Amino acid sequence: MRATPTLAILAVSIAGCVDVGGQAGGPVASPSAGPRIADVQVRPNRLTVRMSDGARCVAERPEGVQSGWSGTTADCGYALPFTVTFARGGDAGRFSVEEGFGSVTETGVPGPRAEVFITDVDGVRRLFMRPLPERVFADAAS
Repeated sequence: MRATPTLAILAVSIAGCVDVGGQAGGPVASPSAGPRIADVQVRPNRLTVRMSDGARCVAERPEGVQSGWSGTTADCGYALPFTVTFARGGDAGRFSVEEGFGSVTETGVPGPRAEVFITDVDGVRRLFMRPLPERVFADAAS
């Protein structure tokens, strides 16, 4: 059977409509990820959360609370639930530390630290560990 010129033209026309990732009619770029938590800093009385869009959220430890605390960030454009706990020692195998920022001693034992669980904008609960001076625990006991 012989192909007719009409059939050949039809085949070329259809091939011209197939998306091969070219510039015109190519794939649409997915939207960039929204703002996320970029860093967390902890002091005995304050939690500071820096967002990837430059926003800075601060949460103070409530009066009368002698140890860790929980709450929700406010006055920064984001309502992020968090929990701050102070810890020292323990079994290093109970969590995986990728970047401890000094929270794990040279012997592999977790040192004095703040553990911050915070729920990011996308709903994922994240753990940040930051070292604390030993005196924080002496101050909390009084």
